[in-house]
Amino acid sequence: MGRVKTMERRGKRLLMAGVGAALRARPITPDQFRAMRFRSILVIRQHNQMGDMMLAIPALRAIRETYPDASIAVVSSDLNRGVLANSPYVDEVFTYRKKSPARSPGLIRRLRARHFDLAIVLHTVSFSFTSLALAVLSGARVRIGSTSARVGDSLTGSYLNLTLPLPGEEELTRMNEAEHNLYPLRAVGITTDDIAPLLVPAPENERWADAVAASCWREGTLQLAVHPGAGKAENIWPPERWAAVVDALARGRTLSLAVIEGPADAEAVRAFQEACVVRGSVVRGRPILDVAALLRRADLVLCNDTGVMHVAAAARARVLAVFGPTDPFRWAPRCDNLEIVRSPGGRLLSLEAGVVVERAARLLDATRTSSAD
Repeated sequence: MGRVKTMERRGKRLLMAGVGAALRARPITPDQFRAMRFRSILVIRQHNQMGDMMLAIPALRAIRETYPDASIAVVSSDLNRGVLANSPYVDEVFTYRKKSPARSPGLIRRLRARHFDLAIVLHTVSFSFTSLALAVLSGARVRIGSTSARVGDSLTGSYLNLTLPLPGEEELTRMNEAEHNLYPLRAVGITTDDIAPLLVPAPENERWADAVAASCWREGTLQLAVHPGAGKAENIWPPERWAAVVDALARGRTLSLAVIEGPADAEAVRAFQEACVVRGSVVRGRPILDVAALLRRADLVLCNDTGVMHVAAAARARVLAVFGPTDPFRWAPRCDNLEIVRSPGGRLLSLEAGVVVERAARLLDATRTSSAD
């Protein structure tokens, strides 16, 4: 962390500690919480990583299953608003725009107008001062959230009525991130048995996908989609190797190709197209639910460890993903439609195209066999 960033966080910590000392939230016990009934619930998860939000979907499912009659709203970033639209676990999404602080008073007024019974601060990967402040400013009658032990226990004790535990470092190494999100909630009886992700395109997304699928993929061919980019540069397997995979799969198979390009993927898509003999139709600039609806029409989606992988898996597409430095045991979604190839030693440059070709070929053959049945 840079020196300026470190000083900024220290300043926030001091400010939040000072405000918290004045707030002194009334503490409640887990047993007292379990005895309460809530009609309107606000979940605050305004972090900007799409994969992290997708891994929090099981926590939202747990809240819905525990309080089936409650209205559930989520404070989300602009980036993640789309993955929550049409969710059976969320009734309303409020958007927090970090880069537009002038809009924050309007957001707070809308939150307070809802008179929430319960605010849940759902931060696990990193502690968020902003989320804690939004919980208080929402005016919710009861506020709960994960411990701030990493930055000082007194923070959550002042802002929240009930501080929830997080797993220790050793326990966390044996835990998928979906379970990590559920861990604090389970301490107060908010739970689910299903940790698979879920994303539900709306009818208009399905109609768009039907039209575009017809132009991307030729009838009677194997329908392949590839996303050669990633939000993090260190997660990008060389696009030329993705091109080698596609070209190898095209030998002996008649396939057609859709190439998915996100906001940060232009260079990766350019390099892929220059190296790939198979010509593909590029899909760019579409809402994430459009992309999800299109990907689940593919026979196979090839991608890196990135947000699109989580979206495709949650939409029940058949996905083959390449993981590099990130541990898939912890960070990959838990679902049976996702296959993973981990690069040797977590070094992406050590992964040869032939390994991915072999795995992809098996998946495509299985798809063809099941279709014939």
